[in-house]
Parts: sequence; structure tokens; C-alpha cells
Amino acid sequence: MVPIPSAELRTSYSLYSLDFDPEDANRLIVAGGGGPGNHGVGNKITAIDASRPDTLDIVSEIELSRDEDSVATLAVGPRNKDSILLYAGINSSADDMAKGNNEHFRVFSLDQPSKAKASSETPNITELSRSSLFATTEKDTYQRVLRLSAPFPGSAQIGAVATGFSKEPEIALFDVPNTGAATPKLRGNLELVKEAVDVDIIQTGDDSYQLAYCDEYELRTMNIGKGISEGPKLVFTMPDEAAVTGAARPSFRSVRYLTPDFLLAIANLPKGGGVVLHGFRMPKNDKIHSKLKEKEEEEAKKGNTNGDANGTADKTVVATKVEEPKARLCISAKLPSSVTRATGLAVRNLSPPASPTAKQGDAQFVIAVTGQDSSITIYTLDHQSVADINLIVNLFKVTTFKNVHNGPISGVAFSYVIPPADSKSSDEKAVAKKGSVRPEYVKLASIGSVGNSCIVHSLPLKKFVDKTAQTRRGGPPRAARYVLALKSHGPSPKGLLFFTALITLFVGLFVQSFLEIKGYSSPMIGARRFAPVSWQQNPRYRAGQGVVGNVNYANSESLTPDGVHGFLASLLAKKDLKVQDGQAKKVVLNVGAKDGIVQVSGHDAEVDSTAPTPKEWDELHETQKKVWKEKLKAAGHWGEEMGETIFKNILFGELGAVVGGLVR
Repeated sequence: MVPIPSAELRTSYSLYSLDFDPEDANRLIVAGGGGPGNHGVGNKITAIDASRPDTLDIVSEIELSRDEDSVATLAVGPRNKDSILLYAGINSSADDMAKGNNEHFRVFSLDQPSKAKASSETPNITELSRSSLFATTEKDTYQRVLRLSAPFPGSAQIGAVATGFSKEPEIALFDVPNTGAATPKLRGNLELVKEAVDVDIIQTGDDSYQLAYCDEYELRTMNIGKGISEGPKLVFTMPDEAAVTGAARPSFRSVRYLTPDFLLAIANLPKGGGVVLHGFRMPKNDKIHSKLKEKEEEEAKKGNTNGDANGTADKTVVATKVEEPKARLCISAKLPSSVTRATGLAVRNLSPPASPTAKQGDAQFVIAVTGQDSSITIYTLDHQSVADINLIVNLFKVTTFKNVHNGPISGVAFSYVIPPADSKSSDEKAVAKKGSVRPEYVKLASIGSVGNSCIVHSLPLKKFVDKTAQTRRGGPPRAARYVLALKSHGPSPKGLLFFTALITLFVGLFVQSFLEIKGYSSPMIGARRFAPVSWQQNPRYRAGQGVVGNVNYANSESLTPDGVHGFLASLLAKKDLKVQDGQAKKVVLNVGAKDGIVQVSGHDAEVDSTAPTPKEWDELHETQKKVWKEKLKAAGHWGEEMGETIFKNILFGELGAVVGGLVR
């Protein structure tokens, strides 16, 4: 694997939020603090220079009031003249909140490097405004989530903030001016039934946007037009199988738009069962856009602004359910088993479109998921576009950074990526503004609240040209785009192959054991030794021949004129008892004195005249017959269904213990 450089910086305060400058991949902003109180840890916002892969340098820093809360959320906004706007979520002091006044939404400005260089001073961070966007005045409520739509040249952004610890949860929408005023204008408040776990926004047209938000089990979207918004609609619900399986439901943790057609979400499985990445295909919005356009035209005709003296409109939207087509799950991947719970998600498009109305072509997305074990797992996902068909495929793991921070990871973010110069059209050139840094890396920043640590990993990029794309003679060459230079790994077949081999081996052993126990196969694994006698059957036989498995003993030189009996075939096969001088040796069965095993041999009175004379079956005492039957049955050589006829021409040795018992 290509080496991945990283740099670390320790701050004097706990870090809770971070974001990259959309127009400078080397400028990182972090924020946090110790909250209200005289505990020696201040509340700060810090600008960091991340231009070098192995070093992070503090460029500017502002210390905030220690009477107020720490910085909970942060987002880098657009340029405002000679400065960069920073949006932050900071609760007011306890005294102000007790009075119902919580100016939680703050706007700061960071001087651009050009201005600082001209004045030969460190760039300043200055507070510009503070306001309250939430309708609720609960003292425990704070700004839990802050998201801005992606910036496009010449287009205004909108943002959303969501409440935390509120009995009356809501999402506030606001306009982000691209020039002029620094203070955002409230667009409206969305009342929720349950508190939003995460929020994201994407621009779908020149003046249209879409908001996505989720609680633990439901995913909703809302389309937003110019001056008007539509009520949210439920697009996906986590399956509830508690009534069937008794299992708890997975829960959403984060959502991020990939394109207007696709959305990525992470879900935590119940009881720490792991984490799953879900890719959803969003429902079409053609009818909704038409409806919004009609409403906009009606409002324009009426000329009804419904504004107050300050021009602020009261546009509260109640979160009623609108029956619409549902989102469809189109791809998923389970994180490594060591990650039992996800804590954050970051996504970056390596080939972003040039404008909100531009079609998203082939592109690769890089994804980072933080886990409860302070790990960061990197995935890549490919977006493929052919005519009007769009697909997301190849959601593959790249690598996992383990134990990144000394404690939980409180935030993660990717830097913005500018496409390669040779892939731009005349419209796309507007994306790469003068002074923007063309990346050789996509930077992944993460922060830890316990260790006050900020770590930036520089993931290498490479140019990719699709050689299968058709070109026109005399036309432009094939477009190049960025992809991650690190190799991703699809699901390995090794586990499946091992499992299949194990099952095959088990089935083979089972079948062979069954054949041996039932007497259809010659012994290979010795299954009869371990099987209960009641399961066993003697080898298959027919009068005049013995058959064991596929071996036919009828043509062998047998001991008796009647041939080798099937129930003794396995024993006789091991002995050299063939016909000699035209006469067959007699078959004699004995039982070993020490091991009690049935043994077979040829009888020759001249060999041992002192040994007890073996007897025919009919000459044995009834007690001897009973014991012999039990011995042969236990050894698997005889069964009741075979009868006593097969003992003809077999000699049986005296069983000493039985004889002794009879004498006594």
C-alpha cells in the first residue's frame, strides 16, 4: 500500500467540531472548549495551516467568553470581501438562557492570507454577529447539528441547524448570502416529532434544494424552492422485525448526500452488533418541482410577502407526512467486526459537478466512518453514468486507521477537491478560482475531545482516464478525473470457499460413515467402532456369494464350497485361507482372551492338538450360541435378521469363560 502521511497537533482545549475551507484544501478550522466556568480551559476557534503533509501549524486563534458554552458545531461559509465567514453553534451564558435568550448562532470572520500578508500581521478571527434561529427557548437546548449546502460559483447556499436535548425538536433553515451581509436570513423552522440525529442539504437546481434528516429509525426529505418550502416526506423506515424475530431495529447515525439521486447513511446494529453502510436511491422529484413552481407563480401573482417590519417572514412548516415514493436500498457494506458502533461519517466527491444543474458523470467518492474504538475506516464508492441511467457500485474498503486518537473521535471531515485542469470545460474552469490549491491529496482531518488532538491524514490521489470512453475524431481527449491512489478491496471469497470446503468435508464424512455403519462400504474411517450396535447392519449378502460394497467375493477361491459368507467378508479378506490341494481350510472363529475381539483363522488339528476342538454350530451348547451371537452382533458381523443358517461350515471355538461357568 502507498504510504499515507499524517500530521498531529495538540491544542490547549477539547475539540468538538471542524471543517475545511471549500476554496483552500490547506486551511482547516477547529473549535471547542471547556464550556462555562473557571476551570482553566477556554473556549476557542483555531485556524490551522495543513499545507505540509507532516506538519500542522496554527495560523490564527480566538479565545471566546468563558461564561458561555463551548463551540459545539462549526462550518466554513463563503467569502465576504477580504475575509472568510465562519458559522458556529455556541450557547449563551446561563444567565441569558434562564431569561429565555439563547443566541446560539454565531458568525465570525477570518482574514484571508492576502490581507494578513499585506499588513504583516497574524490573520484575525472576529465575531460579526449572534442570533437565535430556534423557536424554542428551553434552557437545555443547544445547536447539535450545523450543515451548509455545497458551494457553487454564483449560487447562494442554504444551511440548517438542528436542536439537541429539546422537548420541542426542530430544524431551522436559513439563507447564506454569497455576497454582502454576513448575518444569515432565517428561512423557516421545521417542527419535528422526534429529534434529528443528523441532517444534510444538497442543491438540486438554480434555486432549489433538498433537505434530508433522520431520527433513529426514519429517513425524511424535504424539497425547498425559492421563497417556498414543501412539507417533509418519509422515504425510508428501518424494518421492525421484533414481532417476528424478537430482534431490535438498527438505528441511523449519519446521512450524507452523494448526488441528488443517491444518499449514503450509516446504521448501528442493535446490541453492538456492528455497523452497516447503506446507499439509497432517492425517489424522483419531477412532480414535486412542478408543484413548487406552480406555488411560486401563485405567490408572485398575489405579491404576498407576509413579512414583518424587519422583513423577516414567519414561515413555520409543520412536519406532516406526505405519501410519496420511497427510497430504495441499492448498495450496502458491513464494517469490520471490531467496529461495533459508528460515531461519525464524512464523504467527499472527487469529481464534483461544476454547477447545481450540471450532470454528475463518472466519479469516485471517498468515505470515512469513525468507530467507537477510535478507528477510521476508509471506503471508496463509484458513481457510473450512462445516458440517463445512474448507478453507484463498488462500495469497497480501502484501509482502517486504528487507535487514531486517545479517546473517542468527536469529528471528521474531508478537504474539498478541485478536478484536474485537463478535465475542465469552459464552465468548469469557474470552479478553480485564482489562489485555489490543486490537491495532490485529499486530506482527512479528525479530532479527539479527550486528548485535545487534531490529526490530518493525506490520502494520495491519482489521475484516471477511462480508456473505454468513446472519443470523436478531432474532438477533445478523454477527460481525466481524480481517484484514490490507494487500492480498495472487495469482499474476499476466502471465507466462502473455506466454509464450502468445510461443509463438503462434513457431508462426505457423514455419507461415508452412513455407508460403513449400514454395511454398504468397506471400512475407511472406522465409523462402526463408534456407532451404537442398534444403528449397525451387517454387510449385504446373498446365498452362494458375499458382497461388501462393490466387491463381489463369489469368484474368489473360497474356504467352503458354499463360498465366503458376507458377514465374515471383512475378516476373511485379511487372511490367507485359500484352497490348498483341492481342499479348503476350515473357518474357525475365536475370541481373543485379552481384547475380546472376534478373530478368524484356518483350522488344522496337526498344528495344536492340545487346543479344544472347534465345533460346528449345531454342536455348541445353547449358552455358547447365545454368547457367540452377542459377540458377532457387537462386532457388526451378524444380525438377528440373518438367521443361523449362515453359520453352516463355520467352526466355533470354545468360549472359556462360558465353559468354566457351566462346569461350576
